[in-house]
Amino acid sequence: MSKNKLTVMAIDHGNGYFKGYSTAMQGMVLPSGFLTKEGVQREDSIGVGHTEFNEFQSSLYEGESYVWGAEVNKSKGKFLSTYTSEDRYSQKYYKLLSQFGLASLINGEGTHDVLLVTGCPSREKGTRKEDELCKVFKGRHIVQMNDKHKFINVKECKILPQPLGSILDLYIDDEGYVNRKEIGSSYIGIIDIGSGTTDCDGIDCLKAIPDDRHTIPVGVHEIYQRLADYINSENPDAFATPKNVELQFDNEFYKPSRRLSIPIQEAKERIVRETAEYLINEIQIRWRNRNKFDMVILTGGGVKLMEPWFKGFINDIIVVEDHQIANARGFFKFGLLLSKSNEAEDVVNQDMFLTRS
Repeated sequence: MSKNKLTVMAIDHGNGYFKGYSTAMQGMVLPSGFLTKEGVQREDSIGVGHTEFNEFQSSLYEGESYVWGAEVNKSKGKFLSTYTSEDRYSQKYYKLLSQFGLASLINGEGTHDVLLVTGCPSREKGTRKEDELCKVFKGRHIVQMNDKHKFINVKECKILPQPLGSILDLYIDDEGYVNRKEIGSSYIGIIDIGSGTTDCDGIDCLKAIPDDRHTIPVGVHEIYQRLADYINSENPDAFATPKNVELQFDNEFYKPSRRLSIPIQEAKERIVRETAEYLINEIQIRWRNRNKFDMVILTGGGVKLMEPWFKGFINDIIVVEDHQIANARGFFKFGLLLSKSNEAEDVVNQDMFLTRS
């Protein structure tokens, strides 16, 4: 019997967006949530045949059908988000979307062996939550995607501290070889602003330093939530949600309908400023001496909103290109590096990135 070809895969399942890379699919970015098939079918303007949607069924929950794609967060259907913090990895929707992501990053039907690299918030590394995350991915998965059955065997699941992905993206080239050796010998402070959390890590010679590790339970979702609360306080008929606020965030007015318009520019600027100042204050407390770092890096999906404030905080901060997907891309490059060994499983089991005590 022929051996299945190993697929290298990287997943960054964030609270706001699901980012993925694989040898079959490069740079997938989709909302971290989906819709029921029934809910989509009830809509007049869009259906499951829409080109941006794929239909999924999982062996975990027989008989349930869902759709996922680039525009699910714009649908009028009930958006089933994976946003949460407590017991996140045990939640039904998190497990389902993780499986949908695995299937989407695989080409063709049949059985596929996978080497997966993913990440967890810094505070979860080395805890039971890391073990819970590993259980979500490792092992066999049976997913039906658009009437095609995919049997996915995640043979190895390597979990890294989330912000480390952006450093690996700088350290390793697109072919999976070490590209910038100075990254591997530098003391780097990295700030990763996500939807639900902001992670800070000190990485010295590719080793995480616990004293420099900090997770702040605030991200850009808090901005959308606060703005939605403000809009609803101005007009309860707006029924604003963080999802809808995000879609209209660049506008000066929030428009739940063509007949209703609520000015948001002043409130938006105030909320962004207050959130940025809070995050910076928290980082100042944790990183009292920032001159010890050879460089400080800013990454994550929240960079677009927070960049001006953080450049004022640290004037030589380095903003990562493609900051929303940099972690996933770095995870993928690390997976390529591991896969180049003739004994890939042995290499994956070695803890290359140790936590220095």
